[in-house]
Amino acid sequence: MSVQPLDIRTVPGGSGKEVIPPADEGFYPKLPPITSAQPTGKRPDPPSYISLFLVSPPSNKKASVYEDEPPSFWENGGCLCQKSDLKYLLLAVVVLFGILYTYEGVTFIDLCPVASSLPLIMGVEGVSLLGFLLLYFFLLPSSENQRKERKSEEDILSKQCHYLIRLVLIFVYITYLYIIWIIGCVQVFEISPDSVDKSKQFGSKAKNESWYCDTEFYDVIYYGNLCQSAVQSLIALIIIIFWMSNPTEKQRFMKQKWKTWFRMLDHDKDGTISQTDMKRTNEKLESIRIYLRQRTVPLDSKKAATWWTTHIFRRGTNSITFDQFCNTHNNFNVQYTESEDFQSAVRRCVTEFFDFFSTHEQGRNHILTDENFVRFWSMLAGTEEKRAREHLKDFPRLLSTGDLMLAWMGFLQNTNRFAYKYYESQAVYQLLK
Repeated sequence: MSVQPLDIRTVPGGSGKEVIPPADEGFYPKLPPITSAQPTGKRPDPPSYISLFLVSPPSNKKASVYEDEPPSFWENGGCLCQKSDLKYLLLAVVVLFGILYTYEGVTFIDLCPVASSLPLIMGVEGVSLLGFLLLYFFLLPSSENQRKERKSEEDILSKQCHYLIRLVLIFVYITYLYIIWIIGCVQVFEISPDSVDKSKQFGSKAKNESWYCDTEFYDVIYYGNLCQSAVQSLIALIIIIFWMSNPTEKQRFMKQKWKTWFRMLDHDKDGTISQTDMKRTNEKLESIRIYLRQRTVPLDSKKAATWWTTHIFRRGTNSITFDQFCNTHNNFNVQYTESEDFQSAVRRCVTEFFDFFSTHEQGRNHILTDENFVRFWSMLAGTEEKRAREHLKDFPRLLSTGDLMLAWMGFLQNTNRFAYKYYESQAVYQLLK
């Protein structure tokens, strides 16, 4: 006797009266029917529990639009706030000047008349330069070192706040160093002719010699200040260039983050989000819903279609390339991304995205275990388990789905590239990129 397969999408409820409605096959995956066991032959091994929720992995191929762009000036060493060869070269120069000025100032402070304050000024500047190295290497190490364990959200935000305070202190100290440098330059380069010792001339630089100090001291200080002025001017130029390029860098950064989001939704990675990509992504989201159990029924197909039309395809198209997507967002220029209209649109987009697999009433405030976290990223973006576990430390220890939703909003809203806003701006981005 043959047994008819049972369609599990229309199984009667426990009371015998209610029927579970079928999912819309246009938006959600069609679950296979359950059939009776084969009466003869070897029975295959049953599938693992986790494999029931996995969908076809994303394509390994990558369209040219997703290829890494050449690094900008900022990313290629222009940023003195992050790790770069230029930064460490300048720190080495600071050490050299600090040792030189300290030695010369201490050595000649008693060999010049009381009227000469130049040795004292040079000594103070040298000690201040070395003090900057101590401040930099002992005040900021915890902010640059990678965390190895997960912390609470309060600890993460507190650490970011401390990083900002340290950063402000360093900039204040740099301002102080510039003031000391200017005072030293005035003493060296603008000496009154009346104070010059004409009997201790050396070469053509006698106009810069005064107060009857040793000529070796003046040689070192004069040419040292010339070199230091070149370095200080270079640092000032870098700061000016950064300040002027900051809007462009913010736009570039936001465009990179939204490209990462776009690539995640592009299942076949061909550079265009199509109707097929939409269906495959909906399958992933439905698998996440079943796995997390934070939403009892699939999102209404009309609401799902509205989300894709409103936030992804936009302007009535059925497919969209990344360039077209950027055009619908004013190419993510700073004035647009920092506007309230954009910020509120992102909040709606992310909230409705999370509605696919969770609701506030049915578990959005539930804590995600480490295993839930790893499986979530595996099902959604095909992220390798090792990579997902490595990024666990970037998220709070007690992370709920609602917390992850807020971090996702920051991922698409926040233009900040610095460590004092890392969790709000880059935690999700660095995991997905």
